[in-house]
Amino acid sequence: MKKVRRKILGQHFLMDHNVLDRMVDYAGLSRSDVVLEVGAGNGVLTRKLAERAGKVIAVEIDERFAKDLKTVSEEYPNVEVLFGDILRLRPSGFNKVVSNPPYSISSRLIEWLVEQLPELMILMLQREFASKLTAYPGSPKYVYTSAISNTYYEARILEIVPRSLFSPPPRVDSAMVLMRRRDAIPRLGISCKLLWKRLFTRRRQVLRRVLADLSKDGLLPPGLVKKLPEALISKRIFQLSPSELLDLCRLLGFLGEA
Repeated sequence: MKKVRRKILGQHFLMDHNVLDRMVDYAGLSRSDVVLEVGAGNGVLTRKLAERAGKVIAVEIDERFAKDLKTVSEEYPNVEVLFGDILRLRPSGFNKVVSNPPYSISSRLIEWLVEQLPELMILMLQREFASKLTAYPGSPKYVYTSAISNTYYEARILEIVPRSLFSPPPRVDSAMVLMRRRDAIPRLGISCKLLWKRLFTRRRQVLRRVLADLSKDGLLPPGLVKKLPEALISKRIFQLSPSELLDLCRLLGFLGEA
């Protein structure tokens, strides 16, 4: 029953202390940092974070770990334990994230984390997802998550971590990803994000065609294509850089929108 439950939650706990120690080291923690950990499990990583950070917000959806995490919070007063779905709880006040989150929520979690704008994140992710998250324009793996991440963060894979180091072992290897917030941060409105999502559902098509169809459907103003440079609208969606996508939003008045 335990294995079924964990599989449903998408939880695979990293057991190698050397890798966990490196995650903490990469984060460069100090007592001035408030760290978010998603998927705290039995608190192995939580303890390591608590020894370096000023405060740790440890979130866990599986209440079978309540006893373990209660022990951790009693041992380390700077640990706050929250039980529930991170995407419902949505805690605030953290400036860094160090986490081995459930793979099943990776895409939605990244979207939410990017909105919170922590200054640095060290995340253990499924290898394939990590390769998409860190992909550049023009890459076959460049998707919406790549674009939104690249707009706010410089992201790179630090290490490939074999599946054998997890319990229960996932079907694929993982990757440790570093995301460092950029200095200049644009404010994307809701309409801008929705536009990007629509575009990336047709990521291999030419921008001209996609915009024309959206205008035809009344989702964008008519004549939009004529206002854009040929060098831009002749590109396929997966070739568009974040700056080009931002230019498109700027023309439509979507930047800075609430």
